[in-house]
Amino acid sequence: MKVYLVGGAIRDKLLGLTPKEKDWVVVNSNPSQLIELGYKQVGKKFPVFLHPETFEEYALARLERKTNKGHKGFEFDTSESVTLEQDLLRRDITINAIAQDDNGDLIDPHNGITDLENRIIRHVSDAFSEDPLRIFRVARFYCVLSDYNFTIHEATYEVMKNIVKSGEIEELSRERLWTELSKAFNSKNPWKFFDVLIKTNAAEKYFPEVMSNDLIRKKIIYFSNTNIEKDIFLSILGFSVDFIESFGFPKKIIDLYFIFNEFITKFISLEMQDKSILNFLNSLDAFRRPERLKAFLIQAQYFLDFHKMKEGEKINIFIKINNIIENKIDYGNLTNKNVEDIKRNIENINLNIINSILLNKKY
Repeated sequence: MKVYLVGGAIRDKLLGLTPKEKDWVVVNSNPSQLIELGYKQVGKKFPVFLHPETFEEYALARLERKTNKGHKGFEFDTSESVTLEQDLLRRDITINAIAQDDNGDLIDPHNGITDLENRIIRHVSDAFSEDPLRIFRVARFYCVLSDYNFTIHEATYEVMKNIVKSGEIEELSRERLWTELSKAFNSKNPWKFFDVLIKTNAAEKYFPEVMSNDLIRKKIIYFSNTNIEKDIFLSILGFSVDFIESFGFPKKIIDLYFIFNEFITKFISLEMQDKSILNFLNSLDAFRRPERLKAFLIQAQYFLDFHKMKEGEKINIFIKINNIIENKIDYGNLTNKNVEDIKRNIENINLNIINSILLNKKY
């Protein structure tokens, strides 16, 4: 049994970065042996194990055989006869196909070190084209590594274009697409993710709005240079509902997306009068769910900044209102009142709060 450190940990170390996680490949072993050593099996289709102390992932070296469309259409061979070199051959790009043994020596059969030095993202072998998800993985790596002046090799672009032609992208799960998109938006250059989709023709075929809508590109680049939180970022870019569904956006972001699209125009045109403000707050359900108003105000501020619209006073007034709501408004004892009296009492108190803020803040 031999164990090798592989993949991103080696790549990052050679780039002078601190690896975020370590992945290991195990050669000349089997599930029974690893379980006897205390490893916990977590993989289903192919054996992956967690180290009993570090909880890092250890995968048996494997071969893959394409049996169907999509990234799930593979059969795996994890027998003890599978070599390290065979395992590295099935990896996506050369800079991820470097291994290190327990002596610290590097095994680099596909010249990944040279590609690291030359800042090139290049596919390892023809097996790359068997997994359509790799278009999105390469796009994500390009986002992350563009800070280090990496480029994608033209031969790899050609392979990705052929994957697009094959139509296998349609077999990908929304969960896997979301994972790659989400990681791209953790980088400093998320637009480069879409740049790859455009150059491989994936955008033209499946996501045409990122080609035809230059405003989306400008927003992504602009917000990339701010401290915007990712969920807010993705909710205000103007993606279509089809795009959001295709990439499997999680519910939290979808909720933010619909809040923003429903209320941003109303907010901008809102007259700053007590009853107009109250109606807006009620429609947003702000008194019961102040977190919605708080999130919306963050969205609105970024949107207004992008469009260079001066609505700072309006934002500040709503921030003050939200702070009061978050601290719980005292509506008094309502137990002996009928429904209409309760509604009237609550409305009057809310209007008094709004008016007190308006009077203390020139608008």
